[in-house]
Amino acid sequence: FFCQHLYAAAPARAHPSCLWRAAMAGEDAAPEMPTPPKSQIVLMVVMMGWKYLDVDVGPGTPGLLYLRLFYGAGMVLTVCCFGALYLKISAMPVDPKTKVKVTIEEPMKPKRTEEITLPEHDMREWKKMLTQSAASMVLIPLMHYKWEYTIPLVIQGVSGPLMLLSHSLSQVHLFGQPAEGALARPWKPPPTPFDGLKKAFEEPEAAAAPAEQAAGDAGGDAKKGSSKKKK
Repeated sequence: FFCQHLYAAAPARAHPSCLWRAAMAGEDAAPEMPTPPKSQIVLMVVMMGWKYLDVDVGPGTPGLLYLRLFYGAGMVLTVCCFGALYLKISAMPVDPKTKVKVTIEEPMKPKRTEEITLPEHDMREWKKMLTQSAASMVLIPLMHYKWEYTIPLVIQGVSGPLMLLSHSLSQVHLFGQPAEGALARPWKPPPTPFDGLKKAFEEPEAAAAPAEQAAGDAGGDAKKGSSKKKK
């Protein structure tokens, strides 16, 4: 997870075309090392500790029972947090004058923007997080029951509550942080490893478009000049 976060934030500036443009402009092209989220650092430490301790979680062992209890406690904490968030959002006063602009992206449809109230914005975020967490809560126990995988129980038991509590929604409603600065609405989704790939391809293409257009214009002017000379 740590390496994925670094890759998601750094590769766009490390593309050869980006390095060449920075060198021609006399700029420092060294990509900045991003700071990984605290939740990913904690998860990495937990996984290293799990591997170091080498806990026996074979069938019928006390370690497997404790692992299942640990996973169950993490899921109970997650459900309680979702319930508390729902009550907090439902109690928010609706101010028609205070709205935020959000960009809606749907498959096979163009992007569109709309203005919504603060409670509606927060409730949409709550539903997104609930859908993601519910999918994990269903799939991981099935994987454990069918194939006896134990590592997903460790990962989800730690990352589930951490990801929820570190989200801007929890920071504002559960921890009382003001919705300013990095917590200002609308909230952006957390970075994924695929964001780096997207940036790595989009930035060079966007930078190369003006150069290609200029080259095309220059070629057109040269053809016009040669035709005039022939005449």
